[in-house]
Amino acid sequence: MRYPACLIAMALTLLGCAAARSATGDRVLVVLEPQVVKDEYSRFWSSLSDRGFELTFKGPKDDSAELVRYGEPQYDHLIMFAPAAKSFAAPLSPQSILSAQIAGLNTLYLLSPNISEINRDTFREYDLEFVERDSMLLDAFSHPTSATPATVLLPAASCAVSNGPLLSSKTLSGGPIVYPSGTVHSTGPNPYLIEVLHAPSTSYVGENRVLDADEVEVEASLTGKAAKEAVLTGKRASLVTAMQTRDNVRIGFVGSGDVFKDEWWGKTVKTADGTSHTAGNADFVSDFTKWVFQETGVIKVVSTTHHKIDESEPKEMYRIKDDITYSLVISQHATSENGSSAWSPVWLSDVQLDFTMLDPHIRTALPLISSDKTTSTYSTSFQAPDRHGVFKFVVEYWRPGWSYIRTSSTASVVPFRHDEYPRFIRGAWPFYSSTISVSVAFLLFCGLWVMLGEGRSKGKKKAE
Repeated sequence: MRYPACLIAMALTLLGCAAARSATGDRVLVVLEPQVVKDEYSRFWSSLSDRGFELTFKGPKDDSAELVRYGEPQYDHLIMFAPAAKSFAAPLSPQSILSAQIAGLNTLYLLSPNISEINRDTFREYDLEFVERDSMLLDAFSHPTSATPATVLLPAASCAVSNGPLLSSKTLSGGPIVYPSGTVHSTGPNPYLIEVLHAPSTSYVGENRVLDADEVEVEASLTGKAAKEAVLTGKRASLVTAMQTRDNVRIGFVGSGDVFKDEWWGKTVKTADGTSHTAGNADFVSDFTKWVFQETGVIKVVSTTHHKIDESEPKEMYRIKDDITYSLVISQHATSENGSSAWSPVWLSDVQLDFTMLDPHIRTALPLISSDKTTSTYSTSFQAPDRHGVFKFVVEYWRPGWSYIRTSSTASVVPFRHDEYPRFIRGAWPFYSSTISVSVAFLLFCGLWVMLGEGRSKGKKKAE
């Protein structure tokens, strides 16, 4: 009975791998603080399970939640839903999470206005600065009629930023995204940050409370002004931000964890003008988590080749002014409608090649040449520069939403050998003609000098 059991275990393992849609793995650690009610997000957990992920729930002070053990990652993805936690277990400390992210851990942070100081310091490492505690996004013009201005409706067409494969066309053209009781942050000059969702133009940051006349007078006497100035307003207020490192580790920051609640999952909301819309939270959450967990926007280099035109074998050495063909094969990780994931062709219009030696000597576009069921081939031809040395074929593709790819191969460019130069060079004919004319003139001069000298010597002899 041992062998059938082993076969069954292997079959279940293969089925689990086939069901996983992520390009990096299906193990997810979910860290929930005590204030978060797990059952209020049941649809979100179910959607992840349906996509083939294995969820493990832990608390922020659980010492058994090891991210890395004996140098091996224990989880492929992390969901941190503990914005108000003031302390963490050693395996979940900010330093441990940063180390795990360097090793390849994708992380999704779900936040709230009550962000602890330890979390604020952690987010500053990513160049994110959040507003003061208990301050949240408010909008008196764009919110459901049944909710307060703290529940802001975000029209996807104007508030969501289209960054490559991060958000689908269904989300961008769908209903408004409900953003309840969410905090706001500003982004620094970090080039790896990607803006996903910003506030509408009519929104502002403040406290979700109405002051009476006495409270207004008290605050005016204490601060010296009738009202506080808005810290962030409109599009300057970032709500959802993504980040992707050069190692293709993805991190997501959502300012309101309530966006993932069952309450707004496909719910119909009525706006102030009386129109009803289906909330786009489900589609947004699905698209954003697919990107963070590397189900979408993942591309890789399959192979690269270079050779002379009319040849097929690659060469390690080319001659100056040789015609060279370079080809790049790329594949994209995609998920089909039946839930299976596979590598498929990808169509990109801005891939380019650098033929460089310290500085690029040639920079040219790599157009799409052909595609098959799993890959796409990009190719171009160019003439080697009239300079010898060690060159590199470099392709570097860094676009928001797509995986970062870089490939490099080396080849030498040598000058002509002494017996490979042409016998006569067309550009040197002026030098040839000047040399010939000087030689002819010298011969004529010598001939005339000899002839005239012989005639004078003969006349002298006759006179004698």
